[in-house]
Amino acid sequence: MKSSSPPIAPLRDTESSVLQVETEAEVSPYFVDLEKLRKADLDNLRQTGLLGSDGTGVQLLRDKHIEYLSQVWQQPLKPGFVTLDSSRPWILYWCLHGCDLLDGLSTIDDETRCRMVSTLEQCWTPMSIQDPPVTKEEDPQYYVGIDNSTDFVLGGFGGGPMQMAHAATTYASILSLCILATDSTGAEESSSRAKQLLANIRIPLYRWMLSLQTNEGGYRMHHDGEVDVRASYTVLCCADLCQLNTEHLRHEKVAQYIQNCQSFEGGVSAEANCEAHGGYVFCGVAALFLLRRLDLLDIPALTSWLARRQMSYEGGFSGRANKLVDGCYSFWQGGANAIASSFYAPGDQINDPWLERQGDEALGFSLLFDAPMLERYILLCAQDIRGGLRDKPSKPRDFYHSCYNLSGLSVAQHCDFAEEAYGDLEQTRVARTHPCYNIRIDRVRDMLQLTW
Repeated sequence: MKSSSPPIAPLRDTESSVLQVETEAEVSPYFVDLEKLRKADLDNLRQTGLLGSDGTGVQLLRDKHIEYLSQVWQQPLKPGFVTLDSSRPWILYWCLHGCDLLDGLSTIDDETRCRMVSTLEQCWTPMSIQDPPVTKEEDPQYYVGIDNSTDFVLGGFGGGPMQMAHAATTYASILSLCILATDSTGAEESSSRAKQLLANIRIPLYRWMLSLQTNEGGYRMHHDGEVDVRASYTVLCCADLCQLNTEHLRHEKVAQYIQNCQSFEGGVSAEANCEAHGGYVFCGVAALFLLRRLDLLDIPALTSWLARRQMSYEGGFSGRANKLVDGCYSFWQGGANAIASSFYAPGDQINDPWLERQGDEALGFSLLFDAPMLERYILLCAQDIRGGLRDKPSKPRDFYHSCYNLSGLSVAQHCDFAEEAYGDLEQTRVARTHPCYNIRIDRVRDMLQLTW
């Protein structure tokens, strides 16, 4: 491995440039030339597991990461986690998906998985209305299961028991249930319970998602809540995985609302006329991909904005202009880039290239960022040698950054047909995540083939 070229000094010091220089100094010790290290240093790296026995390939601390993520269902969380009381489905999703990418679900017994389904079930928040917004002729789906009753049950998942239904925690809950429902090897009961829960809540969920839609086409995050592109993405993603994407949810105004959120910079903002940000860019781009309307965006401007977010020295991504590298953007920017890159794939924009690909078949388009550089940042700077992944070396590990670093690593490894990679290619290989849904591609395929 070659050492990294030195960072470029800014023309003039500003608060942003000073922080950038400090960050580059923070990560620079991790970009050493292994061929120039002393034997004692190489032996130490081997002991941590970061280097293989031959001392040439950087490795993924797979077992340690699985152990770190698994503590969520193996032991009580520490008192500090009380601040995440309204994020229980998120914590479960981050750790489940992270373990799934590491092929670590086999370490979770069926009884534990059943408890996960039960936890999510307790987060379901039902409500009822008497005056539906559509007639049976306009939307037969809305009336499924309704006979002579005047009460229409609807609902979503809150962040915990008896908490308000929210689009973000509903998204995390649905993704978690999709993982549990489609992994039945040695876990038949939990898989069956997850499928049953999904079947029970599908139509109430559909009614609730429709209740979040505004006249302008955007969606609210919750009743009386904010309207932004996160809601559009999370609603469309859940609807897609549950096979609920009707013309009422996919109304043309939804795509137009997202189109209006593309900023002058080329990225996508939370709402119209705001600054572009990585998380919102992903949500906007992924939502338009689900609608098969990526053509509504200025794609050259979008890919230009995304390309500028990859840091030239660190190799990872920042969230927006003049901000620092952060491991979580390995997915938010990397996933958005993969989806935007698919716009240049040969053929039409109707089919999903990731679901159509068979085995190791090439996608037919390349990522518009430097994948090996991103892998280098994740493997060298984001890994905590105790297990778990982080924002950058000075930050603590956490479940959120563990999930999205691993997701970004998956995008870098599997969404490009180039053979070049960083580190020990076989040992660092993780499972394929779908860059739009961010669960494994085989999970997405199984969900879309379920018969309800």
